[in-house]
Amino acid sequence: MSKFFVIALIFAAAILYLADAAPASNLLDAKATIDAIIASYNQHYPGHSVVHPWEVASVIDVHTFHPNLHFN
Repeated sequence: MSKFFVIALIFAAAILYLADAAPASNLLDAKATIDAIIASYNQHYPGHSVVHPWEVASVIDVHTFHPNLHFN
């Protein structure tokens, strides 16, 4: 039991050491990440993009929603 505990303790210490060594400056917030994805897309596909207005989300009531699944 003590060998397992020592191995787990060494593993946890190694993980904490590696996590502390990771640079925190590379972390981005969601807005910056989305802007970076859009900029990358615009560089890959140049030209005018169609910007659609925001839409209000609607909630579907699962008790009254009946999809039309009749295929002809």
